[in-house]
Amino acid sequence: MAALTARGARTACAMIHLVEGRNLRLIAGFQLPSGFEPMQQFPVRSTLAGIVMRTGFPVVVDAVDADERVPVDAPIRAVGIQCYAGFPVRDPAGAVVGVCAVMDYQARHWSAEQLTAVDDAAQACTAFVAEQHAYEAEHHHRQYLDTLLDSLDTGVAACDADGNLVLVNRSLRDRLGIHTVEGTVEHWARHLPLTTPDGALVEPDQVPLLRALHGTDVHGIEYQLHTREGPCLFKVNAHAITDRHGQRLGAVALFHDITEVRRAEQLQQALSRSKDDYLNLVGHELRIPLMIIGNNLELAGDTSPDTPAGDLLPMIAAARRGSERLRHLVEALLDLSALDAGRAQLTVTEVDLVAVVTGTARDLDGRAAAKCVSLTQTTPARLLMLGDPQRLTQLVSALLDNAVTYTPGGGAVSIAVTSTETTVTIEVADTGPGIPEPERPHVFDRFFRGAIATELAIPGAGLGLAIAKLITERHHGTITIVPTEYQPGTRVHVALPRNPAEPSTHSAVTHAA
Repeated sequence: MAALTARGARTACAMIHLVEGRNLRLIAGFQLPSGFEPMQQFPVRSTLAGIVMRTGFPVVVDAVDADERVPVDAPIRAVGIQCYAGFPVRDPAGAVVGVCAVMDYQARHWSAEQLTAVDDAAQACTAFVAEQHAYEAEHHHRQYLDTLLDSLDTGVAACDADGNLVLVNRSLRDRLGIHTVEGTVEHWARHLPLTTPDGALVEPDQVPLLRALHGTDVHGIEYQLHTREGPCLFKVNAHAITDRHGQRLGAVALFHDITEVRRAEQLQQALSRSKDDYLNLVGHELRIPLMIIGNNLELAGDTSPDTPAGDLLPMIAAARRGSERLRHLVEALLDLSALDAGRAQLTVTEVDLVAVVTGTARDLDGRAAAKCVSLTQTTPARLLMLGDPQRLTQLVSALLDNAVTYTPGGGAVSIAVTSTETTVTIEVADTGPGIPEPERPHVFDRFFRGAIATELAIPGAGLGLAIAKLITERHHGTITIVPTEYQPGTRVHVALPRNPAEPSTHSAVTHAA
């Protein structure tokens, strides 16, 4: 630009200045005199360009030595310049932001053609400044938009009309574990870990951004995105981007994370089910013993005062059984609540687990014999561990009681205790009807009653195994249902660390899983 300007004005040299703070910055020059260093800054007040800046009008000097407008300390005096013509360079708002000037070593009378050449160059510089302003405005707008999009928790992906990815915001990049955006939507779609909520793979041509690019909008469809943190559920909207004439410019897809929303909904549903189960418990398990107590008390009240005491004993015994059943249920509810809330502290001491198992099995011998169920145990002579004796007894009792309850007459229940240096295991097996596979994940849920229990009218509140699970976890152990593919019945496996303060490797790995 400076060279063309000098040739057009037929001068020895040319230069272009732009304002930088309170100085002028030389940004371009052609055959500048010795001493005019490229990028050199000059104080505005000491230059002819400063006059152009202050007045906003061109400054034309035929003879430097004879023109009073030329400052005494003007740089052009020091390098032998004798004539000067400078025209303003303006920004889009019309403000003067620079000067385009030509100079020569001999005084002259400037012709209209020469000055027009300088003016044209200044106009070209003005257009360049306008272009730079537009570029900077666009850059700032893009930075603003990028910062805004990167600050969103919602994932955003966009492409242009040719299907090239132009944006994947920070939220979506972090979830996918990528740092750069490049390539086409087709390539991205083939590697996007996207499935339906039930785990079915989404074909590349059905990826929302690609569908929107091809003209099909996506509204509120749920997908599962497999991120670095695990699978997350997203509700996705995708739309084509068009101009005011309807010409497609690209497409954008928004990924709204609804994982926590769905979890909250599931929790709400679980709470509702728990409430219903609790109401059913109150309506059935509490009502029956209360009815037994009430009926027998009513019968006793209706008898004649002269009735012998012996005739009242069956009624008293029945009322006492109902009272015991009611008391056990209330105690189980309170115990479950205390364990769940952490209010029930363990009293840890050295315990002989074999003695606990033997004593508990002995207490259930009578009940098992009444049902013609054999109860056997396989244990070492002695097995010491650290634990709460009362809670461990409660754990073993819950497991054996559950096994005897669900085992029909003529069946068998067994309990086995084994150990390693760090872990003890308790395994209780029965020959009952077993647990259907769909029900296994729920057997340790409070108030859970399987279909078989309902069908066979087996009494119980669904609290025994829930309490057993809490006791096991308070001892840093695990409790699981072991599949029994080749024999009928149920097998419950409990693994406990011998020292609860230092959980075994088996226990720790199970919790991590």
